[in-house]
Amino acid sequence: MNRAKALIIILMSLFVLLCLYWALGRNIMIKSISNHISTLQSEGYKVVHKGLSVGGFPIKFRAGLAQLNIDSPRSAAKPWSVKGDDWQFEAISLNPLKWTGTHRGEARIDLRGPKGERWLFDARPFNVDMTARTNLKGELKSVEASASKLKMQAIIGTLPPIVAIDKARIDAGPSGPDMRYAVDLENIYLEKDTLKPFQKAFGPRIERLQGSALAIGLASLESSAVNEWAKVGQITGEGWSLLWGDTRFQGGFDLTQSPNGLSGIIRIEVEDINALISRLENAALLSNSQARNAKLAAILLPVNDSGRQEVTLTMRDGFLTLFGQRIYAL
Repeated sequence: MNRAKALIIILMSLFVLLCLYWALGRNIMIKSISNHISTLQSEGYKVVHKGLSVGGFPIKFRAGLAQLNIDSPRSAAKPWSVKGDDWQFEAISLNPLKWTGTHRGEARIDLRGPKGERWLFDARPFNVDMTARTNLKGELKSVEASASKLKMQAIIGTLPPIVAIDKARIDAGPSGPDMRYAVDLENIYLEKDTLKPFQKAFGPRIERLQGSALAIGLASLESSAVNEWAKVGQITGEGWSLLWGDTRFQGGFDLTQSPNGLSGIIRIEVEDINALISRLENAALLSNSQARNAKLAAILLPVNDSGRQEVTLTMRDGFLTLFGQRIYAL
């Protein structure tokens, strides 16, 4: 009998401790969400939602934000806003530093382009899954996000540059003193006027785009750190590949961000460079004389062990140049 009483007391004590632990974690979760919203607001963002719900006792910490609407600062060069139907976040009670997040439903997105363009559209559906890891201070360490069957529907008659993506995955996390980003996109459908000359050469659908890169010296994913890094940040490609039409590209890049935009070089490896130049000529990206000069220059390019030749594109002052010829204005 005494053993039974002792067992009951132990179980009750453990339950009380679990309740206290969960209540403490709940308060920390609410404070963390509130602090992140306050930080965004202090940086000029407008953050509005229609209620924060909390639950999951005792196994999980769970939070939901209904009708979350985030507007970028009005002073931003390219202002934007995103409004989602229903965001849900949860973490296992015994592992509160790893969070999963989901969005189900639709989202309304408002974007502005560098030349005053405006794209107001709905993403139907906007189904996103996320995993985020934080440190003990609540700062974001890494994030993984995936989505499928994204489709855009114009609200004001202008579709965004990309109208649909079958699958998308983006990962970001520390790699030594730098931040590593990885992207994997499948079946990217372009709006009819997006990269129009390139669509003429390769078609309106990019079958796959993969790549990873290091943001040199970026130590945190917190918005203040990212914004500061972006002023003069350097990004180095670990490798990328692009399948567009029946042409496969791969290579790397070294780019530097400045107030004037990105500058640097993009390395492209191709199997049949003469066929590529002909395609660019047929799409009027290269004139007859530019194509002729490019083919002459291509003769001097070495062939690597994979049977590919490497071409270097230069990005500077808003233009992409190939063999010293401007081929596209960004």
